[in-house]
Amino acid sequence: MFKIGAFSKITQISVRMLRYYDEQQLLEPCLIDDSNGYRLYSAKQIDQLNRIILLRNMGFGVKEIKTLLETWNSDSIKNNLLEQMKKTEENIQSEKIKLQQMQGLLYDLDNQGKKLNIEIIMKSLPMQHVISIRRIVPDYYCESLLWEEFGVVLKNIKNVDKLQSFSIYHDFDYREKDVDIEICVVVDHSDIPMENKDVIYRQIKKVDMAACFMIYGPYDNISLAYKEFAYWLEQHNEYQMQGQNRQVCHVSMCHTKNPEEYITELQIPLLYHSN
Repeated sequence: MFKIGAFSKITQISVRMLRYYDEQQLLEPCLIDDSNGYRLYSAKQIDQLNRIILLRNMGFGVKEIKTLLETWNSDSIKNNLLEQMKKTEENIQSEKIKLQQMQGLLYDLDNQGKKLNIEIIMKSLPMQHVISIRRIVPDYYCESLLWEEFGVVLKNIKNVDKLQSFSIYHDFDYREKDVDIEICVVVDHSDIPMENKDVIYRQIKKVDMAACFMIYGPYDNISLAYKEFAYWLEQHNEYQMQGQNRQVCHVSMCHTKNPEEYITELQIPLLYHSN
């Protein structure tokens, strides 16, 4: 038998935490000496303590740990681990979004007052035949995962580096999560070898009028470009946005490792109405 201090040294768990586990009825002393009130632990309890520490480190709460300890078997552990893994993945995604927002705020603070001086050109967008993948993804940053998946198909297309590619954002508003994105590659025929059943061949309708402007440098500049476009649209209130915006990556991470060399074109369909 070990007094609580000695048991603490052997297990490398603080006395404070051992007392807490006792209070929560997770690991009670195997014996309390009536003569002096000493809590006594045995070596057989170390395995139980290790289980508690492991489950606690994996994010399980006291009530969940107590249930798992009482019904310790493979099926119960597997089911609870799968559920906890799902929660952990959701938390990781949430923390990633927070990190991206922090990075965005730092960028905004470092670029207060910065202007891109975009040049807006009005043009029509022709009808195009494309192969594409369209998915609901967690956020805009996950678009790169779609392009990675699309790479399996694109590797079977000759001169793929010379084909125009772009993204279409099908939501009519900005989404913090569950974003509807379609990635497209312009082709001139439908007999493209496809290894992914989600890839489709379709025709994209002509857009009669769109405001188009180039953005040079990292993707963080896109938000600044939209801000400049907002000022332009206020000054030209005979136009209003309609349809789905497109983003064409003329030079992207697929072409260079230097974000300063990126060239991105935004194409925003417009409707003209006389005042």
